[in-house]
Amino acid sequence: MESFNDYCKSYIKEHIHDYVGQSEYGADLCYTITQGPNMDGSLTYSRYDAMEYLKEWWWDAADYYDYAQDNFGEVKNPFDNPEAYMVCMVIQGVSSLLSQCSVIEENWNDEFELTDEIADEICTAIDDLKVQW
Repeated sequence: MESFNDYCKSYIKEHIHDYVGQSEYGADLCYTITQGPNMDGSLTYSRYDAMEYLKEWWWDAADYYDYAQDNFGEVKNPFDNPEAYMVCMVIQGVSSLLSQCSVIEENWNDEFELTDEIADEICTAIDDLKVQW
């Protein structure tokens, strides 16, 4: 099983090109590319698989728990609904990685067209990044 950081990088690389041609704000790109799991409430469609990811990502899940509590208030037990918890973790992980990319920083409050070149630039830029809570 891949690390949480690598999972988030892979998620970006697998989905960002699906939105080429769309106009996006830098601050919103994360939510655009993660809208599917956000609506579905799952990345695995399996409670068991989500729990296995959370167990593998134990320290990242704990860091996310603290981050969510500090930023959003009350956080429920991750194992009450592991699929939803995993989705929230990945959304924030993807957001963290994207927000560290210069093209996103430059367009944080501005709308820009996501082109193949920009998507490729983002995919290259995230290779050396780490999720930061």
